[in-house]
Amino acid sequence: MRIALVLVSLLGASMLHAAEPLIVPDCVIFFEDLENLDGIKKEAAEANKAISFLLMEPGST
Repeated sequence: MRIALVLVSLLGASMLHAAEPLIVPDCVIFFEDLENLDGIKKEAAEANKAISFLLMEPGST
Protein backbone atom coordinates (compact mmCIF):
# COMPACT_ATOMS: atom_id res chain seq x y z
CA MET A 1 0.00 0.00 0.00
CA ARG A 2 2.85 2.38 0.81
CA ILE A 3 4.54 1.65 -2.50
CA ALA A 4 1.35 2.50 -4.41
CA LEU A 5 0.98 5.77 -2.47
CA VAL A 6 4.61 6.71 -3.21
CA LEU A 7 4.19 5.89 -6.90
CA VAL A 8 0.98 7.92 -7.17
CA SER A 9 2.62 10.84 -5.36
CA LEU A 10 5.64 10.76 -7.68
CA LEU A 11 3.41 10.54 -10.74
CA GLY A 12 1.31 13.48 -9.53
CA ALA A 13 4.39 15.57 -8.76
CA SER A 14 5.86 14.88 -12.19
CA MET A 15 2.57 15.82 -13.88
CA LEU A 16 2.40 19.10 -11.96
CA HIS A 17 6.00 19.87 -12.82
CA ALA A 18 5.30 19.30 -16.51
CA ALA A 19 2.28 21.63 -16.56
CA GLU A 20 2.56 24.84 -18.55
CA PRO A 21 2.77 28.10 -16.58
CA LEU A 22 -0.36 30.19 -16.12
CA ILE A 23 -0.56 33.07 -18.58
CA VAL A 24 -2.83 35.77 -17.18
CA PRO A 25 -5.07 37.50 -19.77
CA ASP A 26 -4.82 41.26 -20.29
CA CYS A 27 -8.28 41.82 -18.83
CA VAL A 28 -7.14 40.66 -15.37
CA ILE A 29 -6.20 43.50 -13.01
CA PHE A 30 -4.38 42.58 -9.82
CA PHE A 31 -5.55 44.06 -6.52
CA GLU A 32 -2.29 45.97 -6.06
CA ASP A 33 -3.04 47.79 -9.32
CA LEU A 34 -6.54 48.87 -8.24
CA GLU A 35 -5.66 52.32 -6.95
CA ASN A 36 -8.83 53.83 -8.43
CA LEU A 37 -11.51 51.20 -7.86
CA ASP A 38 -14.37 53.66 -8.46
CA GLY A 39 -13.00 54.52 -11.91
CA ILE A 40 -12.70 50.84 -12.78
CA LYS A 41 -16.27 50.19 -11.60
CA LYS A 42 -17.49 53.06 -13.80
CA GLU A 43 -15.55 51.74 -16.81
CA ALA A 44 -16.97 48.23 -16.25
CA ALA A 45 -20.52 49.58 -15.99
CA GLU A 46 -20.12 51.50 -19.25
CA ALA A 47 -18.82 48.37 -20.99
CA ASN A 48 -21.66 46.32 -19.46
CA LYS A 49 -19.14 44.01 -17.76
CA ALA A 50 -18.92 42.65 -14.24
CA ILE A 51 -16.13 42.90 -11.73
CA SER A 52 -15.26 39.78 -9.75
CA PHE A 53 -12.71 39.30 -7.03
CA LEU A 54 -10.67 36.15 -6.59
CA LEU A 55 -9.03 36.11 -3.20
CA MET A 56 -6.03 33.82 -2.92
CA GLU A 57 -3.01 33.62 -0.71
CA PRO A 58 0.24 34.70 -2.38
CA GLY A 59 2.09 31.75 -3.85
CA SER A 60 -0.89 29.40 -3.63
CA THR A 61 -1.14 28.79 -7.37
